[in-house]
Amino acid sequence: MKDHFSFNSLHRLISNLILLIFVTTACRLGGAVPASTTPPSETESGATTNPWLTLPGGDLSLFPNEVDCSSVPLPPEDSFPYDYWGHIDLPDASEQKIVNQYCNMTTEEWEAFYARQTSQAQQLSDTLEDYIRRWLRGEVDARLPNDLLPSTMIGEKISSWTLLHPEEVDPRNQWFWVPARPNPTDFDIPILRRANAETHVTYLRTVFIAPFGSELLVEGDFPHARFMDFQIQEPFDPRYPVTSNLGQDEIPLVDVDIEPDPGHVNPFRTGADRNAILRHYHVTFRLEMGNAAELNPEAMRAPEFRSPGNTRVGGPMAASGPMGQGLPVPSILWMRTYAPDNGTGPLGGVALPRVLLRLDTGEAFWLQPDLTETLRRDCPVTGLETNPVDPPAIIGPSFGWFKMFDGFTMYAEGWGLQQSVLSNNMTIDEARQAIRGQRTCFYNRGPDKAPPGNLTPGTTLVPYINYLTRPTAIGLGKILVFTGRLPKTPGTRSGEPTMQAADLRFWSICHSGNGPEERYRGVVYGCLMDDEITLDSNRDYVIVYSRPENRPDNARPECGVTWQDRGPEEPQGVLIRWLSVYPDHAYNPNTPTDTLVPWNLGSWSENNYDPTLIGQNTPGAMGPYHPILHYLTKEKFEALGCPVNPAEVPEWK
Repeated sequence: MKDHFSFNSLHRLISNLILLIFVTTACRLGGAVPASTTPPSETESGATTNPWLTLPGGDLSLFPNEVDCSSVPLPPEDSFPYDYWGHIDLPDASEQKIVNQYCNMTTEEWEAFYARQTSQAQQLSDTLEDYIRRWLRGEVDARLPNDLLPSTMIGEKISSWTLLHPEEVDPRNQWFWVPARPNPTDFDIPILRRANAETHVTYLRTVFIAPFGSELLVEGDFPHARFMDFQIQEPFDPRYPVTSNLGQDEIPLVDVDIEPDPGHVNPFRTGADRNAILRHYHVTFRLEMGNAAELNPEAMRAPEFRSPGNTRVGGPMAASGPMGQGLPVPSILWMRTYAPDNGTGPLGGVALPRVLLRLDTGEAFWLQPDLTETLRRDCPVTGLETNPVDPPAIIGPSFGWFKMFDGFTMYAEGWGLQQSVLSNNMTIDEARQAIRGQRTCFYNRGPDKAPPGNLTPGTTLVPYINYLTRPTAIGLGKILVFTGRLPKTPGTRSGEPTMQAADLRFWSICHSGNGPEERYRGVVYGCLMDDEITLDSNRDYVIVYSRPENRPDNARPECGVTWQDRGPEEPQGVLIRWLSVYPDHAYNPNTPTDTLVPWNLGSWSENNYDPTLIGQNTPGAMGPYHPILHYLTKEKFEALGCPVNPAEVPEWK
């Protein structure tokens, strides 16, 4: 590709703001050595702003240990291969070098590349298993020798791996996280999270490596929350590679599929007791090599992504493909907790889950990485103060939404728009062909691929969610207004006694920018979830974004309007999450699923792209649920009076 995704100002506007969604690491985790568990004083802990202090007993020992954020390095202005934020160190190579080396290989050369990766991974697995067994016999040190692992598993970001016996494991050192948190009100203090981390969601992730044939075991209590799931890296498969942020779907295990322990309750099932005291679970992930869809035939089938039982098949390491020059990379396990009940803190009133690895002969252990540098890079940041800016014509009155089919595709489509529509460096057809070609070379993904390559939305994202996104900008004296209809979701955050069926499980809208010196992708300035949005009798909404000094007098709930502080930065991206769990929370036929908005028609980089589905600022396939964007002055909005009729908000012209 020409220019190879250069991040100039236009590219930031079109590409970064099209999708800034990748949730990677956060600023909390211990290394191999546990930190003090003594709770800080109220002054030290910031009790007025830290919602997790509302946990019963205020027990801070439930939470991951902290990383020193007093000295945080500034990220590079332009990073390739986009692994700065991840937990792995990919080999130092330019995009052009990778393209030249891999993207023109013959079928025979690809097969040899796959075979070489498989052989390397098996050899690493054998070596690692031998070392673990020798450690169990007391013959070697607990810390793995650096030369035992490839450079993609140990280096600047993961400085060491240490073996632990089960009794030595502290869950606070196993997970790093982005906590559910209040929306920010002061953008000048370093509390903002990047990577479009939804403010109502707690993201937990653990990084691990293990031999093939072993298992990852997790036990914990179901949180008091709207939704939870686990997602593990796919089984090792060089035909479907993945890096820290991009690649194939992870293997999901959704809350309703988890069988609770005998005598315990799964509170996420329709009609179950959400407030049950006994709510414990055990789940198992077998760690193998092979095709993710074949090893998980039900759990990796769209759109449900469901399979009964507490076992899934993931990978003990991942194949990095051309982006990692074929070297294996560590595996990951995500746990997400959406919308914890009020007063239960970001973990939903329960302790951190405990994770162990187990060899095929039954010996349990844990292999603790030291991720201090990874986490230091992703500490909270301040906002970026910019002047207001009117949206350019390309994202003007007729511009609609992009759907998230694949992370690489979304970044690449921003580049494609810039190169073809804005710069005339190539035709639209040439840009689309280039995007599809590199996506196939790097990740073997697309609507025409065999599973799992055709499954959406890809690595680090939730397969139960349909993501819509678009760039926006607000000029001097203007406001942004969204109108549309909100699907029904279950009430949960007030401690409702049972889970009720509904159109969706969860819906939210977030807005984000690039943060200090425009170096951070997806710095979140605010999110609104379903139960925070004012609705009329038809469930229609009017959502207004502006800076506080430009807030219309009638932008308040009494007038049927939801207002949120835009924050100090322009332009920003907007991201909407539609979370469906089949069948009890998937009743709305207007949800932008892959059936309603399929990859081959809904993605700009496809030859058959149909902008009438969601790509225009008028109702398309989603009907009244399509969010319409209005752009007007504060005075024109105030002229609508109180209450505001959504149908009377002026069309953007």
